[in-house]
Amino acid sequence: MLFKISLSGVKSRWKDYLVLFSGMMITTAIFYMFETISTNDKFTTNSPVGQNAKVVFIFGSILLAIITLVYVFYANNFLMSMRKHDYGLFMMLGAKSKVISRLIILETLVIGLASTAVGIVIGVGVTKGLSGLLSNQIHVSLTNFSAFYMPAVWTTVILFLVLFVIAGLVNARTFFKTSALNLLRSNQESDWKDPKKRTLWIQAILGLVLLVAGYYAMYDINKLLLMAIPIALVTIILGTYFVFNSFFVMILEAVQRSSISFKGLNNFTVSQLKFRIRDYTRILSVVSLLFALALGAITVGIGFQRMVPMMANGNNAYAVGITNPSSKMKSLVSGINNKNQVTYQQKVNSQTKTIYYRSSQFKNQPFKYAHFTNRTQLKSQVNDAQLSQLKDQTSEAYAGLNNVQSPLTRNLRIKFVSNVAFNQIRSKTNTLLLVRVTNMDAAAQTLSKIVNLQTRQYGKKVSEGLGIGGSYVTYQLLKGVFGSLEFMGIFLGIAFLAMLASCLMFKILSGAANDQTRFEMLNKIGARKSVLNRSILIQILGLFLLPAVLGIIDVAFGLQMFVKANLLHNAYQTFGWSALGFSVLYLIYYGMTVIIYSKIVVPKTRMEK
Repeated sequence: MLFKISLSGVKSRWKDYLVLFSGMMITTAIFYMFETISTNDKFTTNSPVGQNAKVVFIFGSILLAIITLVYVFYANNFLMSMRKHDYGLFMMLGAKSKVISRLIILETLVIGLASTAVGIVIGVGVTKGLSGLLSNQIHVSLTNFSAFYMPAVWTTVILFLVLFVIAGLVNARTFFKTSALNLLRSNQESDWKDPKKRTLWIQAILGLVLLVAGYYAMYDINKLLLMAIPIALVTIILGTYFVFNSFFVMILEAVQRSSISFKGLNNFTVSQLKFRIRDYTRILSVVSLLFALALGAITVGIGFQRMVPMMANGNNAYAVGITNPSSKMKSLVSGINNKNQVTYQQKVNSQTKTIYYRSSQFKNQPFKYAHFTNRTQLKSQVNDAQLSQLKDQTSEAYAGLNNVQSPLTRNLRIKFVSNVAFNQIRSKTNTLLLVRVTNMDAAAQTLSKIVNLQTRQYGKKVSEGLGIGGSYVTYQLLKGVFGSLEFMGIFLGIAFLAMLASCLMFKILSGAANDQTRFEMLNKIGARKSVLNRSILIQILGLFLLPAVLGIIDVAFGLQMFVKANLLHNAYQTFGWSALGFSVLYLIYYGMTVIIYSKIVVPKTRMEK
């Protein structure tokens, strides 16, 4: 009978349970995405992406497990906050505490396991779609990667089962020690306590000092080396919490004392924030750190993506060099947009180990060679080679021409002769087709097909180390290293974005049901619907804006670790675009939160009813 009454209570608040259920599904899906990589030994062993990604994704899984632990307990606190009044009524009607405790554990496990099962299904779909999209965009193959991986499923199920069992036991113990009267009055209680000014100032100063120490550790990584990371991690986490716990309260109190609070519903808005200040302090600290991790991961990932073509183009001006191209190769070359191509004739004398070219062709169509003007900043320049440079075996121009030749002629001496002398050489005339592209990423798919055809053509020579020449081969090699970092960065960034925005969104929505009464009262005393919506916009904007600002500052200083170590170039240009795109996605979550929250709390007019 008690269980049936409990089910009727759940049905009456199914919208609130749907919010909780959705949040848990997203959390499960994100965790599963990480486990498909960190637990997939075939992928991490046989794929260059996986080999580089395994350690990072294991670390990410541990971090996500900690965040998930916090989120699960927060979600169950939300569940219990909705059921406290009902459980209080059950106890007033004579229900025993042991029966209520078993009911709490049962409800927690049912909701947890159901959301976990659905979340895994969603996680498989999201993993498949996201990994395929990233693989196509960054032109990296994911060998032996499978979106559905049974060990990842079991890891996810076991983790969430353990978390929900622990949460259920903790909640049951809490209710066992709480009186029925306190349960009935729980929704009217505020956690606000008037803070001491001295405590606020001490926390504010301590928070700023810790943040400055963390930022300095990242800036001076060349001296602190590996110690910079743990120092920054500890100081920034603690500093973030103290800053939110002090400045947020000080701002609220300052606004409430000022004349601004007497305009519109500003005083009500501030009071709404103060009503749940403790919970918001914790969640804003977590969101700020996740925001920094997500934005930093995406920025670094995109930064590495931009570095690969720059490094490749600095090694050779031509993407590929094709000797005696077949009709299929010519067809592929013709399909490349925004390309430049040049053709030279050559003859090979195997006895003298010399390869001959027409001097006139190099005068009419100058050979272009690339060289770095600043290797630290990856700045390169393309110049026209003079014959005198091409004849010098120590020059960059000679090395560039030798690199784009066939592996069969790579070790031969290059010589330039007149047309008359070239015609007198009794050897087959070969054609060397050189192709330049303006956008290596856009042409990568076609260039890959050309290189694969050449690899099959020269097979043995390539396996002996005389590989295919041109900047695209360098591009492929770099993608094997940096492409994994790019994949990890974007994958991590998207996952952390979903996690942080979901945490904040569902945290705000969790209090919406209790806010209905307050907004109904404002409506009855004459507050217009537009004024109520404006109050909601400001209230939720503050909650989204504060962690975003601190997160952006964290990333701005954190990038110094990569800049000082010469691992990332043009970092802040990439950071600007990443922050812009990231903010757009973040604002979408803000808009969704405002819409859902408004529909729950803003009373309908008589005509709407």
